[in-house]
Amino acid sequence: MLLLFVAGSIIYGTVYLNAQDPYLSQYYSNTVYLNPAFTGSSGLPRISIGYRNHFPSMGQAFVNYHAAFDMPSELVHGGFGFNIMNDVQGKGQLSNLRIDGIYSHAVILSPEIEMIAGLQASYVIRSLRIDGLIFPDDIDNLTGMYIGQTEALSDQTSGFPDFAAGILFFSRAWYAGFAVHHLTAPNISFSRNYREPLPRKYTLHAGINIPVFEKRFGREFLQVNPNLVYIQQGSQRQINIGAEVIRKGIFAGIWNRHNIRFGVSSVTAVAGYQDSRFRFGYSFDFNTSRPWINDLGSGAHEITFTYRFIKFDKKTKMGTINCPKI
Repeated sequence: MLLLFVAGSIIYGTVYLNAQDPYLSQYYSNTVYLNPAFTGSSGLPRISIGYRNHFPSMGQAFVNYHAAFDMPSELVHGGFGFNIMNDVQGKGQLSNLRIDGIYSHAVILSPEIEMIAGLQASYVIRSLRIDGLIFPDDIDNLTGMYIGQTEALSDQTSGFPDFAAGILFFSRAWYAGFAVHHLTAPNISFSRNYREPLPRKYTLHAGINIPVFEKRFGREFLQVNPNLVYIQQGSQRQINIGAEVIRKGIFAGIWNRHNIRFGVSSVTAVAGYQDSRFRFGYSFDFNTSRPWINDLGSGAHEITFTYRFIKFDKKTKMGTINCPKI
């Protein structure tokens, strides 16, 4: 059934699901994917890797792999980096491999506030494997039996350039930004006779670190980190609200994702460990809408790891502050 759905969506143009970007539940695990303006914002070279398996009961039906690297650079008074993401659907039948190159420029607005603008140039390779796919006309209408492919089809591959831009403002405690992906609305169709533009994606995000102090000693006891992420792409709109609590490097949090158009919601539980150098997190999405509310297999596993490297030249510094997100 899954392969039939994937085949029909790709070939016959019901693209409401396919013409959307993959999303992550741990939004700040790969900050340059969320907003290219995060490039260089940590003040140190940084690498991020992650894995996501959506609908785990189907095995490897919807899997995403991603890796990113970014670093500040005084030479360009900003930063540069790259992001590689492979989004695989239908157990490898459809894959979208994207490679992003990113440049950012930082402006110090005041001793307490910094702004970074980021530009991203990408190339995307889409691949479709025909083997294993079942199309509607491969099924006999009377018996419901599979009768084999009735048309001569072959594997498909296409590629296209893509562009994005973003802006980020932050202090030592808060951060807020806006990004636009797919500025040129590139054509993602495999057919030369049919154009399917990829809708622009608009992302608005903000967060703050709130320290909680012990009354008796005046020391920081824990941190509360509420966040808001709003994403709109085509007719799809989703709002994500969540918060994490951090205590002695251990963090745990809850996010709620709500698709405004379909009224579909999910709750994400996340936990892990972080310090000044690295962050490791695991999360699971629980669907809270029918008919999936009682089916854990319709959720999503996500594992992420971020590491900041030691800065070799401690005398140089791009700006006065670093963004509070690792």
